[in-house]
Amino acid sequence: MANNWKSIWEKRSLNEEAFNSEDINKLFVELKRADGFDVGGGELSEKALICQYEDVKQRLSKGAPKPVGSVYEFGCGSGANLLLFERDGFKCGGIDYSKALIDIAQKVLKSDDITCGEAINASEKPVYDCILANSVISYFPNTDYTAGVLEKMFAKTNYSIGLIDVHNIEKKDDFIAYRRKMIENYDEKYADLNKLFYSKAFFEDFAKKHGLKIEFSESAVENYWNNEFVFNCFMYK
Repeated sequence: MANNWKSIWEKRSLNEEAFNSEDINKLFVELKRADGFDVGGGELSEKALICQYEDVKQRLSKGAPKPVGSVYEFGCGSGANLLLFERDGFKCGGIDYSKALIDIAQKVLKSDDITCGEAINASEKPVYDCILANSVISYFPNTDYTAGVLEKMFAKTNYSIGLIDVHNIEKKDDFIAYRRKMIENYDEKYADLNKLFYSKAFFEDFAKKHGLKIEFSESAVENYWNNEFVFNCFMYK
């Protein structure tokens, strides 16, 4: 996947003191910061981020015939989300193309299935109960790439797929207008840092093809500037 976002993620780091934190929630917030949730405007509180995690966890497990106990994250970054899943007893795995962020994840997570690589190259084995991609697929280069990754996700899950913070094609113009308003010289600064926007129909077509149930939800993270421009998508076998 050739795009310029990777160079941005390779520059992210975590305060060494955070590695020694005994407060998992605070470590989680620091990991989120390393993953880029400290930019864009507005302050995301610990409470807001924890509430989002709890909502995603509940939706991934919704209606499952038996308790789900494992989750694999495409674009796991520093391991923030997986840290809380591990705390809650889930077996976890993940992949991310940023070596800098994977180095952090491998330090903070217990899992031995944390790898550095492209999402499209993720192994279909082992299979996990749930698949998660949080604020990731809008950085993919094109929808053909996304379609290929979705096939990997489908093969790798026993039950559900959760796609969080998907940029809505219907809100693209509003998103760009907001960013231009908030960031001086936005077009110049982000000239080579494109976002990929999706229609809900793109995921509905995939779900229909594979006989999946599909649900959409709105982002409702308190004080998150991106809320009005994104949606969440959950698919169930």
